[in-house]
Amino acid sequence: MPPREPSYVAQLGSVLRRRDVLALRAFLLQSAERFGDTKQVADVEQKSEDELEELLHRMIVARPDLEDLHRASREWLFRHGIDAYGEDDGRRN
Repeated sequence: MPPREPSYVAQLGSVLRRRDVLALRAFLLQSAERFGDTKQVADVEQKSEDELEELLHRMIVARPDLEDLHRASREWLFRHGIDAYGEDDGRRN
């Protein structure tokens, strides 16, 4: 019996832990192609590197299992005008 593939959540956690925007794009594209549709694939393809980097840091902050990375990601978000503790979309005016 072949070994089980790690869950989506576990795979995403590993990708996020690397803090590599290109790796995140590749993972999201692979997942969209496998489980999504052409619209989801196009959405990932159209995201700029800046948008993906913001997404990466937001996703890190949202995951309790990546708590050791939270501070650095919150600092990144804050430096880019995003309040990781804020309401709505967290953008500071």
